[in-house]
Amino acid sequence: MVKTIEWTDARCATGDARLLHLFFSEEPREIDEAKAICGACPLRVDCLEGALERREPWGVWGGQLFDRGRPIAIKRKRGRPRKDEVARQRQLEDELESLGRELDKEFEVA
Repeated sequence: MVKTIEWTDARCATGDARLLHLFFSEEPREIDEAKAICGACPLRVDCLEGALERREPWGVWGGQLFDRGRPIAIKRKRGRPRKDEVARQRQLEDELESLGRELDKEFEVA
């Protein structure tokens, strides 16, 4: 018998409203905490797939940080970024995109 996973099984579904702010925070430490909560969640993949389909505008979904409907590697601080930070963010985004392609190939159904 196959067990149906309910959204109430998600690690973020605690009913504690104080937890919600972590998933939509501007603070890197809180964003990392939200990602850690997703890490062992049985619904992480479903959550991430749903967020990608819905093009979630922001927040942590399925262990990934979203901005303007797509996963990003790091949250940029307000204001004009330093050039080295922009280069590092591009590098991280390229690595994330490459990892996504590898995962797509790995889970591709023949």
